[in-house]
Amino acid sequence: FDTPVPFSTVGRRNVSNVPAQALILMNDPFVVEQAKLWAKKVLADPGKTVEQRIERMYLEAFARRPTVDETTAVVAFLASQVREHGNATASPFGEERSWVDLAHVLYNAKEFVFVD
Repeated sequence: FDTPVPFSTVGRRNVSNVPAQALILMNDPFVVEQAKLWAKKVLADPGKTVEQRIERMYLEAFARRPTVDETTAVVAFLASQVREHGNATASPFGEERSWVDLAHVLYNAKEFVFVD
């Protein structure tokens, strides 16, 4: 998030952690657009189950499979987002806005941001 001054060379970038970084991941139009693209990509294969889609997102975001508890939480999250968007009749597993919200949440997870 700290870009170097473009008028000179920089041998090593500064390391910082400021609240603006979290705000960028939450609100920046680029991040929101990337969440939309990721959700569309995940939903593009109609033959996949919900669990397979969730597993794919975890593999892409964290390079690991989700735990059973995480999968259960994601399924509940998708259902709650459908209600939040006011579309109580829609299936939470095919409703794109719910998957966009999930992608955005995963982008903001500490595991996505920090390397162990």
